[in-house]
Amino acid sequence: MRRTVLGCLGMALLLAARLHAAPALEPAAGGGVALAGLPPLFGRPEIREQLGTGLTTTVILEVKAAAPRTGTGSRPRGGARVDVRYELWDEVYLVTRVDAAGKVARATLPSLEKLAEWWRDQRIVVLRAPGLAAAQGPWRVDVRLRVLPFSQAEQRDAQRWLSQTLSQGGDGGSAGAASEASKDRSSSFDQVLQTLLATSIGRPALFESAWKLSYPREAGR
Repeated sequence: MRRTVLGCLGMALLLAARLHAAPALEPAAGGGVALAGLPPLFGRPEIREQLGTGLTTTVILEVKAAAPRTGTGSRPRGGARVDVRYELWDEVYLVTRVDAAGKVARATLPSLEKLAEWWRDQRIVVLRAPGLAAAQGPWRVDVRLRVLPFSQAEQRDAQRWLSQTLSQGGDGGSAGAASEASKDRSSSFDQVLQTLLATSIGRPALFESAWKLSYPREAGR
């Protein structure tokens, strides 16, 4: 009995350590910066309960960078958004991810366990700042993660925006047209991110965490 209790306690401590462990910033294509090693979210009771309503649950990542040493000058900002909705009729999880480059990715996952695996494997572009890697010394990067519940009205607005964003991402056309479409998606994402951040002020988050990271990562950290 004692061994069982100690084992459960050990598992709980391991989960808590993973939950609060800091993610890592990594270089991404095109001079972007990606966030990896995100904490597990979908085993938390409050998030599972929200997902069970069939309403959208949104993960918001906000990122602010400060120049090395002085902390003055250019202060790149970025972020990403992940919408998760449990489709009650089909019993699947519908996921839409929009990153700082304006790239939209979708997934349909058959279970909460597969959703947790998908999240664990994510490497999300959160900054478009090619100069960060070439700077003399590491940049200081503040990362904030929030999990927000949506109301029915907000879900309709989110679905409308996602439909518009996805309709802009079709294949075909010239390279110039593709470039313009990419710029439009990026601009659209920037606008939606700012709007969501503004409307989320004062809204209670289901979960929230923040980290102070460095990029490139300092030796020994």
